[in-house]
Amino acid sequence: MNETNSMRGLSPDGLICPVCRHPLSDGITTLFCASGHGFDIAAAGYCNLLRPGKKNNSKAGDDRDMVAARGRFLTAGYYAPALDYIASKLSERHMLIDAGCGDGYYTNGAAEKDPNLSALGIDMSKHATAAAAKSAHRLGLDCGGRVRYVTASITDMPVADGYADAVLSMFAPCGYGEFARVTREGGILIIGSAGVHHLREMKAVLYGEGNVRDNVPIRHEELAAKFGYAPVSRESVTYTASILGGDHIDALYGMTPYKWRSPRAGEEALLSLEHLDVTVDVDFTILQKT
Repeated sequence: MNETNSMRGLSPDGLICPVCRHPLSDGITTLFCASGHGFDIAAAGYCNLLRPGKKNNSKAGDDRDMVAARGRFLTAGYYAPALDYIASKLSERHMLIDAGCGDGYYTNGAAEKDPNLSALGIDMSKHATAAAAKSAHRLGLDCGGRVRYVTASITDMPVADGYADAVLSMFAPCGYGEFARVTREGGILIIGSAGVHHLREMKAVLYGEGNVRDNVPIRHEELAAKFGYAPVSRESVTYTASILGGDHIDALYGMTPYKWRSPRAGEEALLSLEHLDVTVDVDFTILQKT
């Protein structure tokens, strides 16, 4: 069985039709429901399950360049400690939804580390889900039917109630109510967001040392409480990453929102560097569905 066919042969399990909300079945080259709605599985291995009207929006989510930049940076291992932390929290979990999965670095990485973990990556960007599915092919993760990617909104996921026992939101918007809907009782929500000093040195180059503002941590515990989540822990993964080579610095810049709101002088100064020591400070909040 070749890689594309093995990805296409995966069981959709808890996926539901974005039109009528009936369960989806696998038709080898399509996913379809009992009402007759069908969704083609792309050659790359992902399926577009955006609601009609949004399905063909090529501008939804991250664009091709931002996805490519993220892939170049993450595969170099600069955020590996964050991936290790996530994997450690999933050691007793079996079904993960990565909500806002991007290029699949954390989804594929967690599945690669734990052969007992199945994972569904969801992202609004078809460029991201295509890249994630291709990465799964390269890692051989599609062979056991454990990883699948769909293009969809994380605030309206085409997923059955209570499908997952873990949801991951890594540097992505949080739809607490939707996360709670797809998480079974006792399941966990892992949220990774920018810590106080995250990427401080890069911001100093872009804006000037005197203009750097610390990030304000988000109180996810308070925001998620009304959706049935109880706090478990809050921890920071903080370290210095030595970014070598202009291409990796360019990739880091290209995967962040700073690319769209930095002065030209700061951008030129950053991209002229061949080395940058930068603080990686990820604020992890773990919540449990009660």
